[in-house]
Amino acid sequence: MLPLFGDITNIISLAVTPAFLLLGVMMQLQLLNNRLERISDRREILEQRLRVGTGLRSVVAHELSVLHRRATAIHRALGISTICMIIVFSVVVTLFIDDALHLKLASLVAFLFVFAMLLLTVSFSLLLHEILLGTHSLPSTTLHRNRQVESQH
Repeated sequence: MLPLFGDITNIISLAVTPAFLLLGVMMQLQLLNNRLERISDRREILEQRLRVGTGLRSVVAHELSVLHRRATAIHRALGISTICMIIVFSVVVTLFIDDALHLKLASLVAFLFVFAMLLLTVSFSLLLHEILLGTHSLPSTTLHRNRQVESQH
């Protein structure tokens, strides 16, 4: 019975790395959700301005367009992060199944872990894309850009 306990302890220690990865992905999901909430709040404010008629209509419409692109990037990142989490859960389950049934699934575990890391990389890339969209479309930048376009015409 003692060797089995040693095997389980080894498997549990192997499962710690995916557990830390799960924590990181959960934090990523929370960050993405918070950004999506802020985008949604800003969209509501801008839609209210359009209804009331305050502000430059073209600037508000442009900002709404940018917010839509930002929300799309965040939605994709959320979906990919969620898939990443499912894959990491699969890694942990595969580790325990491999130990219990002696199936020699090391290659599958490695593949799933690398796939999860690639998904997380894509999710972070989409987050960076959303940040760049938000940074390059700040209201002051948009107004400056619109004035340049109007002065050229």
